[in-house]
Amino acid sequence: MNQKAVDRIFLGLIYVLVVLLVREWLVPIIELTGAGHLALFVIFVGLCFAFPLFGVPWWLSGPVKLIYAGWFIAHAHMDGPATPVTSVSFVLGDLLQNAGLLVTGELGRITDPFRTVLFLALLWMASYLIQYWIHVKMSVLIFYGMTVIFITVLDTFSPYSADAAILRVLVIGFLLLGLTFLAKLADGQGKRPGLPAFLVMTIPLLVLVTVAGAVSQFLPKSDPAWPDPVPFIKSFAEGAGDGLGRDAGKIGYGEDDSMLGGPFIGDDTVVFEATADRGQYWKVETKDTYTSRGWIHSSEEQELLPVGGSRPIDEPLLAGTTRGEDTATVSMQLDFEFIVRPYGAIAPSGPEEAEFLQEAGTGKVVPFINNAPAVLDAYSVTYDEPAYSLTALRATAPDTLPQEEFTQYLQLPDGLPQRVHDLALEITGREETLYGKARAVEQYFRQNGFVYDQANVASPGTGEDFTDHFLFETKRGYCDHFSTSMVVLLRSAGVPARWVKGFNEGEEIGRSDAGRQFEVTNNNAHSWVEAYMPGVGWMPFEPTIGFDGAGGIDYDLDLEEMTEEETQEMEQSAQPEEAEEEETPAAAKGDGFWKSLGDRIAENSRVIYIALAVLAAAVLAAFLLRDKWLPRVMVARFRKRALDRGEFERSYARLLKRLRSYGLPKEDGKTLSTYAREVDAHFGGDDMKRLTEAYEAVLYGGRDAVGEERAIRESWENLINRTIS
Repeated sequence: MNQKAVDRIFLGLIYVLVVLLVREWLVPIIELTGAGHLALFVIFVGLCFAFPLFGVPWWLSGPVKLIYAGWFIAHAHMDGPATPVTSVSFVLGDLLQNAGLLVTGELGRITDPFRTVLFLALLWMASYLIQYWIHVKMSVLIFYGMTVIFITVLDTFSPYSADAAILRVLVIGFLLLGLTFLAKLADGQGKRPGLPAFLVMTIPLLVLVTVAGAVSQFLPKSDPAWPDPVPFIKSFAEGAGDGLGRDAGKIGYGEDDSMLGGPFIGDDTVVFEATADRGQYWKVETKDTYTSRGWIHSSEEQELLPVGGSRPIDEPLLAGTTRGEDTATVSMQLDFEFIVRPYGAIAPSGPEEAEFLQEAGTGKVVPFINNAPAVLDAYSVTYDEPAYSLTALRATAPDTLPQEEFTQYLQLPDGLPQRVHDLALEITGREETLYGKARAVEQYFRQNGFVYDQANVASPGTGEDFTDHFLFETKRGYCDHFSTSMVVLLRSAGVPARWVKGFNEGEEIGRSDAGRQFEVTNNNAHSWVEAYMPGVGWMPFEPTIGFDGAGGIDYDLDLEEMTEEETQEMEQSAQPEEAEEEETPAAAKGDGFWKSLGDRIAENSRVIYIALAVLAAAVLAAFLLRDKWLPRVMVARFRKRALDRGEFERSYARLLKRLRSYGLPKEDGKTLSTYAREVDAHFGGDDMKRLTEAYEAVLYGGRDAVGEERAIRESWENLINRTIS
């Protein structure tokens, strides 16, 4: 293969990596703008690099790119089939229309096709700039640095998640930096590498970076060494003490739930730390009125009632058992004028001067000091967690429900699409009890293609119902989507239900004599469902995929009376409790690590197999091509060593071994001088004779130094290089 072809392969490899790096710019731009057609944009970028790689003249490459851009615009924006005639007419008409808008300065009326034209032009110019960096500067460090900054800024300040992208960017970037460094090295020596040298330089680099990236993908990740400062900066700028709402696309607890939906950014800001005997949901309040776009409460003015003593926070369980009274202590990190509490809450306890009042409608408990709502740094809540009687739940027939008492919890907006009502009846029609209906709706989301997602979440358009949009259009969302939809479906089926806000259990961070310690962040802000079961009370349900829920069941039936599903649920609910009792904190930590490692290996088995296959192929290629690269390694090492007597003897022995591998072995009984003449006759010249004479002089003459060192080195290197086949 000639040198020009090798250079083209080397440059082509760099261009492929550059196109992949440009793709990492396109993915978030298209995801955040909703432009679509990622593959077509990548193809255009590929053309911008492919034409100069193969030496296509500008008078041919330019028109081809223009034709592709025109077809792209017509394909992406035209209604109906894009024939050549209609495409040209559409593109020219749009260009003329937007040219007039540019002249008059009406930039706000520029059409989407023209925006695509401008974006393609930007990509075209960017490709020329990158090619300049590669050919003239022989460096992509600036472009690589800009890519890393771009990805990390979007990951921090937008709904785009760069968890996988940042790893891809690092792998691609290291490969690019390595290849451009090799190119600089070759230019500095004034020699262009041939195919063998090219393979020797690039294969180890590709294997090393690829395998390292693949392995790092499935290894367990350590937690951040320090908290993310961005949430603090944002909360400081917006004013402390208001909590974090979702109006700006951030996860967290907010007061206004009238407009749900849209993507949000994760937030690791710690809200509170709690100590309790087990993980559980932390309830704040409920809302009862669905508006088609979100939740409000039917009464703006809330009656405040004292809690504690003879009036517990949560209504006593009508049927079932409890786990026994316990106390949870809470240490707040953010300023909230309410408390969080576990299910079965009885009474809060705080500073001596604090009085706790509960809003009758929402259930929110507010601490008061000097007749004004107060922010508490720490408090405790006594509670007795309920386990709902399965016998009583099986008896929750619809005719046992006093409808007049729960009118507000059956409320639905007048404009709710009929297909939502129809779906509710389809899901619950076969169930005879209210509990059965609630369980059917809860399980519906786990079996019908719904996806939990925080980033790629579309908001309903003007006039669209939030629930209808989720159930029938996207089937993609987070807790607000699942919980709201379940409440609406339950109400459509005649089951009283309300929407609940609070936090899930958070992350366990340690254990002490007082119990297990949990850290709850804004990422743990959550919503779920409570449905009223006659003879039992308000019972929590968890429709969101990936969450376990807050309600426990008292399986107060004989096994023969239970269904197969109920038996499985009982076994599953019992297993975690047994594990928690037997497990020590140290064992839990160790087992968790190995379980996490095993899960990651199982989830990424395909990546592992590919990495192992690449590694095996690289080892095999290195072995098969050893005659190409091994002599070069020997020469490089020989140049770095001082040529004293010992080194010369070892180098001469290596040369004999190399000649034997090449096919010129020294036969037993043959003198070195005779063998040297045979080698010189094969290769031409007198390099072997010169080396042998110097070797015999050192070996038999007792010399400690090698004479004519420069000539000896040159002869040795010449012979080694001639063994490259």
